[in-house]
Amino acid sequence: MRRGGGSDPVRGEVQGGFTLLELMVALSLGLVVVGAGLTAYVVTGRTGRLQATLADMNEGAQIGLTLLARELQQAGYARPYRLQVTEPGGPATALARTVMDRPVFGCAYGLIDNSHRSQAAAWDATVCAPAAGPRNDVVEISYEADLVNSSPTSAGLPSDCIGSGLSASTLTIDADTGQALSYYLTRNRYYLSMGSSGRSELYCASAQGAPGQPLVDNVEALRLWYGEADAAEPRRVARHVGAEAVSDWNRVLSVRLCLLMRGSEAVLGEDDALDYQDCEGVPARADDRHPRRAYFTTATLRARMAW
Repeated sequence: MRRGGGSDPVRGEVQGGFTLLELMVALSLGLVVVGAGLTAYVVTGRTGRLQATLADMNEGAQIGLTLLARELQQAGYARPYRLQVTEPGGPATALARTVMDRPVFGCAYGLIDNSHRSQAAAWDATVCAPAAGPRNDVVEISYEADLVNSSPTSAGLPSDCIGSGLSASTLTIDADTGQALSYYLTRNRYYLSMGSSGRSELYCASAQGAPGQPLVDNVEALRLWYGEADAAEPRRVARHVGAEAVSDWNRVLSVRLCLLMRGSEAVLGEDDALDYQDCEGVPARADDRHPRRAYFTTATLRARMAW
């Protein structure tokens, strides 16, 4: 007779079975196998979510830095329309351009727009807000927009950073004949603001007064350092400083940028590194389990540099 066996009253045969001990061993082995499979599934899923979150951070940082660098490379661009004399009685050696003023203007704690109550030129209508609370870098980038360096609207006009058509300005280039030149000046402002999703986002707004629009989400910090020209060598960057330390905006030749990106999901586990460095290089800790990473680039103001 086999273990745990019994007889079949119909067929008269002896039937085999399993003891209770064998069943318990089999169930234990099955639970071990199933548990290992579930653990591998959970770890693989978390790893996949972590990699997807890091990929989103990399993509968002690339988009944001590319947009800002492209704008800064155009800062100060203005169409030349004639040679002009820079010294009385001297030869005409300098190019007269449609716009001849500061290409960038930045603030460490936000902008205040005084254009509605100031008699100053449009380029000087914005001033910095007083220092209060955490740092909130904002930069205003100005240049002459055309159908090549901006996205044309359906009406065939140059546009600002949010796609709105620009209004034409007129410059009188010959007072005797009344000859005038039309051009389009864009002043795009980049800053951080809280979006409808409740996350910090990179925004752009135009000085024309239209509401700002979000460009990249999950940007926790925007930091800018401005490269000022050396007094003795005006084509060489002497130092990079924050907006509050810039002595002359017309001497800015380059801008160093940093975006601190925050992952959209809390995917960091107990065994993952929670420590990171912010844009200032200060160690910090992601206690909320959202990964963070600082991304850097440097953009040159081409209109201010020698060719």
